[in-house]
Amino acid sequence: MKAGVALFAILPTISACERSSPKAPAGLLTSREARDAGGVVFAADCAICHGAKGDGRGQRREAMNPPPANLTLPPWSDEASAAEMHGAIRNGVPGTAMPSWPMLSDRQIWDVVAYIHSLKGL
Repeated sequence: MKAGVALFAILPTISACERSSPKAPAGLLTSREARDAGGVVFAADCAICHGAKGDGRGQRREAMNPPPANLTLPPWSDEASAAEMHGAIRNGVPGTAMPSWPMLSDRQIWDVVAYIHSLKGL
């Protein structure tokens, strides 16, 4: 229940990120090239917290409150949330340990979003 409460608490913040995020380039979320490139960035920068499978069970999980999001579940796994996810990666998520990633290009972030969407149902 705690994870559900934490997710509910950060949803307004995630929704606010959408206003400052561009739309995903056409076809990018299903692009094998984008998913592969995003997987490299995810493994290097995201898996330590979100886990190799994106299930929120990374090595740093125990020290985080709220815990890292399980990216294989809605809203993260929904294509409709792609802009919010882009904003969360670009700007971070206040009230959580999710930092901003200003050093990543928009394309790199979209590649990570594409990779995360490929994790749905794993």
